[in-house]
Amino acid sequence: KIDPASDPPPEFKYYPLTKVGERFPINDPKKAPVLEPKAPSREVYLHALLHAIAKVEAEAFQKLEQLGADRVQSIYTAGGGSANLMWSKMRERVIGVEVKAVDHTEASYGVALLALGLAQ
Repeated sequence: KIDPASDPPPEFKYYPLTKVGERFPINDPKKAPVLEPKAPSREVYLHALLHAIAKVEAEAFQKLEQLGADRVQSIYTAGGGSANLMWSKMRERVIGVEVKAVDHTEASYGVALLALGLAQ
């Protein structure tokens, strides 16, 4: 079981990318994914990976603020991950704001609402 209130072991400082190159929050076309060293268990790997994703998300919000955007007050989340309370709690701790699941968590619901608004 992953404890969202704790960091993963310090030797697992991952930077999850699907391929070389990052555009935001760090513009570095040569930035390589960091997914090693191999964790001793799937639980530790998942903990480290989710923590790394939350850190990148936090860095993205910080970068937006540096560029002049308002400071994020809360995050509304949708999709499959929004149903995972552990993941939401980890994101809250790492990012530093409340993470709320929307009532209708399917991303297509929001798109439908946008389309409805544009059609009226």
